[in-house]
Amino acid sequence: MWTFTVKIVSLTVLLGITLSCGGGGGSIQPPPKGAASYYVDCSAATNGDGTQASPWNSLSGANAISFGPGDQLLLKRGTTCQGALSPVGSGSSDATIVIDSYGTGAQPIIDGGTSNAVISLTDQQYWEIRNLEIVGGNKFGVFISGNTPNSSLNHFHLINLNVHGAHYTSTNTGDSGEVFISPVGVHQIVNDVLLEGVSAHDTQVSEGIIVDAGGDFNTQQAACQQTPTPATALGNTVTIQNSTAHDVYGDGILILAVSNGLMQNNVVYHSGLCPNCGRTTSGLWQWCCHSCTIQGNESYANKTGGGPYDGGDFDIDLYNNDNIVQYNYGHDSDGYCVLFVGDSHAPSSNNIFRYNICANNGQNGAIAPQGEAYVTGWASGVQIYNNTFYSNPVIPSAAFLTNANPGSDSRLFENNIIYSAVPQMIQTPPGYTLDNNIYWTISTSSPTWQWNGVTYTDFTAYQSASGQDAHSYNADPMLNDPTYHTAGRPSSAFTLQTGSPARSAGTNVCLGINGCSMGTQDFFGNPLPNSSGYDIGANQAP
Repeated sequence: MWTFTVKIVSLTVLLGITLSCGGGGGSIQPPPKGAASYYVDCSAATNGDGTQASPWNSLSGANAISFGPGDQLLLKRGTTCQGALSPVGSGSSDATIVIDSYGTGAQPIIDGGTSNAVISLTDQQYWEIRNLEIVGGNKFGVFISGNTPNSSLNHFHLINLNVHGAHYTSTNTGDSGEVFISPVGVHQIVNDVLLEGVSAHDTQVSEGIIVDAGGDFNTQQAACQQTPTPATALGNTVTIQNSTAHDVYGDGILILAVSNGLMQNNVVYHSGLCPNCGRTTSGLWQWCCHSCTIQGNESYANKTGGGPYDGGDFDIDLYNNDNIVQYNYGHDSDGYCVLFVGDSHAPSSNNIFRYNICANNGQNGAIAPQGEAYVTGWASGVQIYNNTFYSNPVIPSAAFLTNANPGSDSRLFENNIIYSAVPQMIQTPPGYTLDNNIYWTISTSSPTWQWNGVTYTDFTAYQSASGQDAHSYNADPMLNDPTYHTAGRPSSAFTLQTGSPARSAGTNVCLGINGCSMGTQDFFGNPLPNSSGYDIGANQAP
């Protein structure tokens, strides 16, 4: 992703109106003393006073009062409410405001029709929204924002939500979304965001799920270009987990301007479906994310959004520092499995990609080859190790492809397996340490390694000329089901057979690198050796 520009219009236009995690459908907790619970049953024949015995029969009552710390708004299960929900008020750090369900049956539905947002919060904080199906709206399903400069908005927990069917058709990446959290005030940040069990899907709006925690984008971008990045540019602690995003016009899941971000155990597919939005998209990615972890996700069958690049699975984009991307499975997308990209103003640094499986990407022959692992721009300190790549692009190209500018931090490509249906293995300039890798092609053509602009068809000649891959092999890695690329995380595919040359042939890539760690487990959950005897690839065979 070369650049990202969120087009945000004024708040009134958008709205059109004056790590422990909560569970799914648990019992409703009583509010704190002095707080109130309000009930809505949109199937009731008459409108009541908002008590459980006499509930409101529309959302009008909820929109007409001001909620305070500890208050609850409870919607009856098995019912559908029409219209937008735009409650006012804020909770507190020890007494959040909760929107939830009550009774038995299916999740209550809020159908926003053509309102700009189905549920909206503006310059409010300490809210939790749980156990709802959110349908329609024009540009947004759930929209959380603010426009107060130099302020913080805290604690938004969205749990067990099914958000889909917004009516707008996106024309530009970032102009709309099913779950859209983004303040627009200058230096206005968002802290403590949790999305747990959220599904965003089946819509022609741009974003499935986006959390932009850093306020006004232009100010945020200028701050992220500084080294070090000012703390005022970054929100703190954003977690998106056990969630899905699919069949959206733009990005699947995206976080921006975050310190301490976590995206784990999510599934993203069929993102970037816009045929002519003109901006490229990716399945699951981050921008200006510091100390973030992306793990256990599956991303696949992603498209380019009508742009000439991207359409990939995972993107460690501009101004990302100290990120770990591990235990992920990316496959069958238009572009790369993983992209690292940096900006000359503030090169991305110390980003790790390890124990991942990438398979059968590069499926759009109309875009430039990007490889399974693609590094471009000022991406300093890229460490790619112990991954398994099955490369089968429509346009034959290298599985590891980079044109990145030199950087001061350690760059390495080690302990990886490339199992390829095309001859091309790598395409890289000097500046990387490559070693303890296994390369193998099932193509009828001889394998090739391109280093410093020269292509070699003989592995020994490549080793001698480059000084790289001294302990690597051009050999069959002997993998179980090495061409697997089906939806669903592999359980036995890409594991090492008995007698595989990958067994105990790896190295501790972190020797001599400050702050580097081999991690604690492989893709399949097997523990790593204590100090030596590492296998090559994503599987550390028992």
